[in-house]
Amino acid sequence: MATSTCENFRVGREFLDSVSWPATLCKPEHDRCYCSQCYLPTYPDTLTVANYKYVIPRGWTRFAVSVDEALFHHHDIWKSWLNCYHGTSIENAKSCVEHRQLLLPDDVTMHGKKLEIREGHIKGERYIFTTPSISYAALDCYAQTYNFRSPSDSKLYSIKVVLQCKQKSDSIIVQSETVGARGAGKKLCLHIPNDELEWKTQHRSSVMIYGLILEIKKCNEKVETKPTPVQPLPPPLPAASTESVPAVTKSIAKDRPPPYKAPVTVVSVSPTLESNQVEDIDKDSMSMKQMFFLIMLLIATFLPIAALIVGQIYKANCPIQPWIPQWMTVFGAVGLGTFGLIFIIMLITFKGCSDDTTAGKYISGCIVCLLIFFYFTWLIAGSVWVFGVRPNVQHTQPNTGNYCEETLYNFAFGLLLAQYAIIGLLLCCGCIVLMYAACID
Repeated sequence: MATSTCENFRVGREFLDSVSWPATLCKPEHDRCYCSQCYLPTYPDTLTVANYKYVIPRGWTRFAVSVDEALFHHHDIWKSWLNCYHGTSIENAKSCVEHRQLLLPDDVTMHGKKLEIREGHIKGERYIFTTPSISYAALDCYAQTYNFRSPSDSKLYSIKVVLQCKQKSDSIIVQSETVGARGAGKKLCLHIPNDELEWKTQHRSSVMIYGLILEIKKCNEKVETKPTPVQPLPPPLPAASTESVPAVTKSIAKDRPPPYKAPVTVVSVSPTLESNQVEDIDKDSMSMKQMFFLIMLLIATFLPIAALIVGQIYKANCPIQPWIPQWMTVFGAVGLGTFGLIFIIMLITFKGCSDDTTAGKYISGCIVCLLIFFYFTWLIAGSVWVFGVRPNVQHTQPNTGNYCEETLYNFAFGLLLAQYAIIGLLLCCGCIVLMYAACID
């Protein structure tokens, strides 16, 4: 377990003193160091908190922030909320702690400053961004790095800034990383997939800060460095009542773990308070999985094309039930239009052509609901027309009233059976998933 004699504590406190970090909002008894001497390599890399992976910030040092303990106990935050990270600058970290929360773009701070989306970040995305991965939060596009010379030993240190938070699980929208790692074929986190690295929310109160964590490294002064001067911050706000802002509880503060399983490496990614935005460095190219799905979608379009062609060729060759060729024609036309629409939407989504996709998601959802309703009713109608004449249909005497061209009828019959088989398969898979989830719980 970390001790107060660890060098990281001394350097970190000197750095915080140099930027006028508000001492009244600190809880030194819950400070923790995760360097290799304080948090041994034999300790687990991850813990399970609220049924989710909490990745230990190895190599970082936490300086605890006091929290409203009564509020935390009331909402059972320590046990039921997830752990996450938010990369930022020391100036914005101080503002976040003073406001007791992360703010959204267009919010106005207590000092009268309106927050804007930072230049270079995604426009129109007015969210608070966090990440379950410390590595992702520590990327240079999110977490700012400072060169700091210790007044005690005159050595130069590199210090990176990230906030450690708790977040309510049902407030989280999970999305993929936005730094171009997929296009480059790079995995950013050992245990969390690239497409789950970013969390976003518009609920300010669903993210609670409980620590400032610093990555403190000695600089090699033999190599020429250009330190970024640390500017003193404005004086701290008036001291709040110590009783009304209690400390962090032991459930998370004490990360000295018993024998847990499954090591995990996590990355924390989040923009600064003023942007609260994840930077879109590169337009992500389509992954192999997405490309495969598009190819399968193209192959699937042959079925409605075939139904449309067969229905048109034999549209006058089924006197026993003239609706059968019409059913085939409508099925083929609507199916072809549906696949085309899905193909276009997927191309737009995969290529990231739109910064604000919220409206598009609602429109897509409405279209999907309408199509499901249409296919269900059209399936029932087709079943009545095709299966209803099965006992009397014949394919050899075209001039009789019970004739239907054999290719047309058999195609329609097989198409209906295939649709019922797909529905049955989906229901079975859904039941298996539900039973598996119930067993895990």
